[in-house]
Amino acid sequence: MTKQYLKYGGVRFINYSSPEEIRNFVNSLPEEERDSLFNVVNLLESEGHIGLVEGDTTTIDQNMEEFLVPNSDEFH
Repeated sequence: MTKQYLKYGGVRFINYSSPEEIRNFVNSLPEEERDSLFNVVNLLESEGHIGLVEGDTTTIDQNMEEFLVPNSDEFH
């Protein structure tokens, strides 16, 4: 199975529901509950749609690695 990470936050998760079920659940939430990714993720987990994998996080988008530029002291 391919590892999946939340795009913003880098926490690995496992789907327990289909993408359609997750989309329908999120779309059924009131707008004020959808304003926060943190809130949506917690609701998805508490309702059993996803499971978060503690201790497995990433902060790099692998699709963007080739575009990363090393830090330099030029601007400091």
